[in-house]
Amino acid sequence: MHLNGLPIPSLSLEPAIERQPLTVAPDTLLVDVLALMSQLRSSCVLPNRIETDANDVSEDPIGKTYQRSVASPTSVFPERESVLDTADSSGCYVLVIKGTQLVGVFTERDIVRLTAAGTSLINVKIGDIVTKTAITLRKSEAQDVFTALSLFRQHRIRHLPIMDDNDHIVGVVTNDSIRKALQPVNLLTRLRYVSDVMTSKVVHAPLTASVLDLAQLMAQQLVSCVVITEQELGTGDKGLGKSPCNPQSPIPNPQPLIPVGIVTERDVVQFQALELDLSKTQAQNVMSTPLFCLRPSDSLWDAHQEMQRRRVRRLVVSSDRGQLLGIVSQTSLLQVLNPADMYNVIEVLQQAVEERTSALRNSNERLRSEIAERKRAEKALQQAHDDLKIQIEEQTAELNKANALLKQDIIERVSVEAALRQSEAQLKQQAQHLQQTLDKLQKTQAQLIQTEKMSSLGQLVAGVAHEINNPINFIYGNLNYADKYVQDLLKLLQLFSKHYPQPTSDIQRLTEEIDLDFLSTDLPKLLASMKVGANRIRDLVLSLRNFSRLDESLLKSVNIHEGLDSTLLILQNQLEARTGRFGIRVIKEYGNLPLVECLGGQLNQVFMNILSNAIDALKIRSGEFEIPSGDKGRWEIKNGEESTNYQFPTIRIRTEVVNKNQVAICIADNGIGMTEAISRQMFDPFFTTKPVGKGTGLGLSISYQIIVEKHGGQLQCNSALGHGTEFIIQIPIRQQSHAKPVYRNRRLKPTIERNETQKIHENECVCEGLKSQD
Repeated sequence: MHLNGLPIPSLSLEPAIERQPLTVAPDTLLVDVLALMSQLRSSCVLPNRIETDANDVSEDPIGKTYQRSVASPTSVFPERESVLDTADSSGCYVLVIKGTQLVGVFTERDIVRLTAAGTSLINVKIGDIVTKTAITLRKSEAQDVFTALSLFRQHRIRHLPIMDDNDHIVGVVTNDSIRKALQPVNLLTRLRYVSDVMTSKVVHAPLTASVLDLAQLMAQQLVSCVVITEQELGTGDKGLGKSPCNPQSPIPNPQPLIPVGIVTERDVVQFQALELDLSKTQAQNVMSTPLFCLRPSDSLWDAHQEMQRRRVRRLVVSSDRGQLLGIVSQTSLLQVLNPADMYNVIEVLQQAVEERTSALRNSNERLRSEIAERKRAEKALQQAHDDLKIQIEEQTAELNKANALLKQDIIERVSVEAALRQSEAQLKQQAQHLQQTLDKLQKTQAQLIQTEKMSSLGQLVAGVAHEINNPINFIYGNLNYADKYVQDLLKLLQLFSKHYPQPTSDIQRLTEEIDLDFLSTDLPKLLASMKVGANRIRDLVLSLRNFSRLDESLLKSVNIHEGLDSTLLILQNQLEARTGRFGIRVIKEYGNLPLVECLGGQLNQVFMNILSNAIDALKIRSGEFEIPSGDKGRWEIKNGEESTNYQFPTIRIRTEVVNKNQVAICIADNGIGMTEAISRQMFDPFFTTKPVGKGTGLGLSISYQIIVEKHGGQLQCNSALGHGTEFIIQIPIRQQSHAKPVYRNRRLKPTIERNETQKIHENECVCEGLKSQD
């Protein structure tokens, strides 16, 4: 077809021909044809038809949203969504061909007709029931899509076989293939509305109608679908009522109808393929629901797009209250393809193209004139460019000479600067080396002074302990005899009182003056108190002797628990409760440790440093010590950081064997704790948080050196401000003679996990001071 001498290839019939239709022989059984059609339609899509958006719901007359979910009595059909029919036409018809000649076309409408008539489909051949007088169209250049559409309307068919000159099948034209092939349909559907083409006389049926009734209704009315409806109740009722049980023909109903589902020819084909009893299967159990409905004011383009998106061939039209108004199908969309309308649109387009072509021709002439002027300007510009190029080359030669001299000067400057940087780097390296050496000398000097001080203190303590030990042994040894003598004298006095109940006046007077009864009772208590004091002095002397082994340079097998107990005994005066101050509770959780090969005196010094720091932290928290004014910011506890477990000043000491070849000593307190900044520096030499004159800053540094460098162990600290501090010491049970030094690593992770259920080997003891004797 041509218009104004221009071909319109979009109206050609060629693109609308389906080249590979489904074909069968005349002797094929009808049940096999049904199975083949269902298989081509994705086997049985009924149980899994998901061809619409799960979020699409319908609305009842009062505007409430609802979604239906029904199932067949045999539970064959799960919930089906709002799918009217698959948009693809493959599988909805079969060509019956004998040899190369067309016998007829068997469609879904034929299946519905047979079903409505109650015809048994078993042992029936397709050639016996197919319509022999099929409407066909011979392919030629004179035929276009309007020819096919005219045959569709004239014979009320949906499938048109296309034959060649030898009466061989070329393909089939359907409504769907025409819609896909015609792009100009988009122009018309944008300008038309659903109300223009919708079918208002809709064949409908109630929910309780059987599928057989629906098939009969389709056959009688020559329609491809039946809308399942409910009747809307009167204005006074807000719910939905049931329709009458009989299927309805397209006759206006006095009561408004609410569409709730749809059953199509394709559904009937599938039910037949599944061999269902159509007379007992109700529509409400197998219908497609919920529905997606259009409004009459929607454009045909929207309807077309919605069909494409949902892959359906028909959509129900409803009012704003959800009442059934009509139905739109792909055939309805093709009604806009009236040849006169198409020709008018094409003429308008042709006129617009000619106007645009004329305007473009005028613009082209102006553009040619401008191009000629630009060429002349370009020629003049090229001449000026050549002249400028010569001038630039001359100036560039001069600049190159100056640049060469400048480069030489820069190279010389760079070499001088490199030499200066190298010299400066060497000086910095030497200065850094000297500073490191100086720091090391200062650290070594301080450690030597501290070691010498502790060694002298150890010798002094050992001498004092030795001098105290001799007389206290003498006193302790005579206390037993004194106790025996006193008991003998008391027995003698009791015998005198028994045999001489009437003493002389002098004896009676002296007895009253000295209060003999009190002396008899208090003298044994006095001796027992003296014995307790002597025992305490002996323990203190023993602890001093154990602690004084600071000058020992040889490794010995040492009982770690004895060293801890000796250190605690020396610090007992700081642990005792006094007026206005709580005592510090010491909890011992000693494990079963073997003798450890170590430097006992130096290890005791480590215990002394850590325990002294723990006592100071507890005193700071209880308010006995004042935080230095310069350090208050670092020790300030913010709101919410105060530990809720803090009830009593406590030091917890736990020992155990780890990794089978190491012992671990954990010393924890519930004191004020430390910030992360302080924790990073606490092992540095001369770093202290105590006021001037109360700390040297070498205690933890020396302790770290003793544990890590001299014993090949680990010393690590876990602390948080407001939650206390925990020191963990790990040393080998046996020292290796050639052990390499272990370098410092202050951020070690804890190797001992807390175990609150661990057996406490020694009962909790609160070190309270002995009450003074009057």
